[in-house]
Amino acid sequence: MRILFTNDDGVFSPGLLALLSAFQGDGNELLVAAPDAERSGASHSFTMLSPLRAKPVMIPGAERVAAYAVSGTPVDCVKLAYGNLFEKPDLLISGINLGANRGTDIFYSGTVSAAMEGALLGIPSIAVSNIAWKPGSFEAATAGAKFAAEILRREPSIRLLNVNAPDLALAQVRGVRITPAGVQEYEARYEERIDPYGQKYYWIPTGRMNPCGPESDCDERWTNDGYIAITPLVTNMTDHPSLERLRAMQDEITLDS
Repeated sequence: MRILFTNDDGVFSPGLLALLSAFQGDGNELLVAAPDAERSGASHSFTMLSPLRAKPVMIPGAERVAAYAVSGTPVDCVKLAYGNLFEKPDLLISGINLGANRGTDIFYSGTVSAAMEGALLGIPSIAVSNIAWKPGSFEAATAGAKFAAEILRREPSIRLLNVNAPDLALAQVRGVRITPAGVQEYEARYEERIDPYGQKYYWIPTGRMNPCGPESDCDERWTNDGYIAITPLVTNMTDHPSLERLRAMQDEITLDS
């Protein structure tokens, strides 16, 4: 199987190396196109008005893997890998992200967006995250990635899975839960500060309200409880229930209402 790996933490991220180590062997051809620097929070942005560069690199610990450091976003990495650097992969895995990508964070995440781009290009894709910023173990996350890959093998109609894993050794993981994404609402007010020259600058707020409680069925609850959470995502954002209601309403509203 030809597997393309990417991320938003950079081509030399320990999470990426953990995935390469987990998927080596079994006849797999491993390929890497990842950012040349951290691009966390890049969402689905891509480069339009400046050139992209892709530099061949050697990843310590995975020296035999064909790898490129790309000067753009995670989505740029996927587009360039698919169209220019490699043949079309059979599977795309984005991660392992340092920190969770649960709930509403999927809209901001470069990790998830890279997998989303893969799905848009017709490649079965997985985004994988470890919920700790400084992980102690990638065992749960790599096991979750392999579990998700098996789901995609058995269900070829599914194109995109988001995996969030607790920061645990595999022996401590309580199991896997297929679960919806939660919903978070973030504080809107940025923290205002003053730089050494007396000029204002702003730092993104970190506070949030999360309705996903200890009894809820959502990705955050299950990972907090020691489970690997896997959420199927879609590439078509149409709200179909509302679509039918609005179609019934469209003739009742005039353009000059």
